[in-house]
Amino acid sequence: MATKPQPITRTRTCRACGQSFEYPLAGSAATRHHCEQCVEIPAAYRRVVERLLIRVEALEAKLKRIETEKQS
Repeated sequence: MATKPQPITRTRTCRACGQSFEYPLAGSAATRHHCEQCVEIPAAYRRVVERLLIRVEALEAKLKRIETEKQS
């Protein structure tokens, strides 16, 4: 019987905090979408944090775009 090939470890970005993490790692609680720290946060709070992260990233991109327009 053939053994199942091991998954390739990849660097992922947490949807809640934006931190990079390796997935999958043996013994790690991390999921495809959340790092080990954020996976412990209750799902309802994690969803709120994910939305806030998306909004903050959008605002940062908008500020960067405004700054480059001012320099031109």
